Amino acid sequence: MSVSSPAMDLSRLYRSPAFRTTSIPDSCRQLGPELSEHRLRCGAGGLDYSLHATRAQRLRMMILRYGPEVEINSGGFHDFFLVQMPLRGTVDILSDGRRVSVKAGQAAVVAPRRELRLRWSRDSEQLILRLPRQLMHEAAEACVGWPAAAGELAPTSLIDGLDFSRWSGSLQGLMSALPGDGEARPGWLGELEFGLALLLLTQQARQPVPTTSTQASPRAASLAEPLAAAERYAMARLCAPIALEDLAHAAGVSSRTLHMHCKRRFGVGPMVWLRHLRLDAARRQLEQGHGRITEVALDYGFGHLGRFSSYYKDRFGELPRETAARR
Repeated sequence: MSVSSPAMDLSRLYRSPAFRTTSIPDSCRQLGPELSEHRLRCGAGGLDYSLHATRAQRLRMMILRYGPEVEINSGGFHDFFLVQMPLRGTVDILSDGRRVSVKAGQAAVVAPRRELRLRWSRDSEQLILRLPRQLMHEAAEACVGWPAAAGELAPTSLIDGLDFSRWSGSLQGLMSALPGDGEARPGWLGELEFGLALLLLTQQARQPVPTTSTQASPRAASLAEPLAAAERYAMARLCAPIALEDLAHAAGVSSRTLHMHCKRRFGVGPMVWLRHLRLDAARRQLEQGHGRITEVALDYGFGHLGRFSSYYKDRFGELPRETAARR
């Protein structure tokens, strides 16, 4: 059995194996009806696809593993919200231009979208929840002033910290109430599912709301333009020292405003976001075989190799030498 978060008892789910294969076409055919039609590209190593699945009343819960690093390009989905919780490894999610990186101890909420791209780290294992869009509608309608339509919600939001503790505790309550040994609790399950939907809406309400029109709203534009300017500045100087004040000056806003924008858009502060940009660039260099690990780390401003390796593993779920070994 795989190692999961110590706060979660997933034994009931692990006792419900659904499908296992080493064939990429078979895995796509099996998972397509569950989530969405998609294309799968695998990294080094043979596929070891494993799915455990169960259903509460309206929620579908799955534990999914691929084995090697994989990239999933989906045609999107319309009738449900998707929650991904890494039990081990990491997942990068790109949804309607918003990118979120998720690791163990965090969860990502993906609203219905037309296109979705995910990148799982090697040996990643994810707890996946599928919540019907109608359930989210009902939860939103019960709370005056909350957006009910999926198009009014952020494409992707991140649950971490205290919010994740609350979420995982509520999810554990639902797991404990799943029918077993012929005992069914449909009313209780329904209330617990509704509570989970409310928690997700609370998290979504803290995220930037995208416009549904073809022309960006003033609020969305005021968020996107400074971040785009800061990113252009950073990408042109990834190998040079950059201070918070430099990024804020390039964005044309105060340091405090830039921090607020970064937290809303990426879930982290400006300097952590800058570090992620540098780590992403370093990973591309290692994947392409351009330079040794020490050289790449120094090139992108990581003077302490041990700290670079630690940051790298936190972001990608593997050490730099593991990435370099695959090239």
